[in-house]
Amino acid sequence: MLSFDNVTLRRGPRLLFERATFQIHPGQKVGLTGANGSGKSSLFAMILGALGSDEGTFKRPSGWTIAHVAQETAATTQLAIEHVLDGDAALRRLQRELADTERTGHGERIAQLHADLEHAGAYQANSRAASLLSGLGF
Repeated sequence: MLSFDNVTLRRGPRLLFERATFQIHPGQKVGLTGANGSGKSSLFAMILGALGSDEGTFKRPSGWTIAHVAQETAATTQLAIEHVLDGDAALRRLQRELADTERTGHGERIAQLHADLEHAGAYQANSRAASLLSGLGF
């Protein structure tokens, strides 16, 4: 469980929370809302181990993995559609293998890889990725 015991956190002179005490148990669902600047991102930074409290004790089991999505992402020149396609590791592996095999000229293996790509839906992947991005407002 995540345990906060009398945790106080300040960012500069601003007090974000004072003597907060609560626990989050495995499997428990928790929502966090608040105005901009109220400390939501700072609280998550504490949970992820990137920020310590000014006072009090925060405990997280050492074996836990906490998944999260960053509020902001690093700038990149990669197209959004390529980022989505990169999420399909099997597709990308087949594409790399095809590119490597085409350089060697092994016709039978190239034909098999094209069949594997067809079976994996590679030739519809761009339209599926574009549809996904459109649904997300990109």
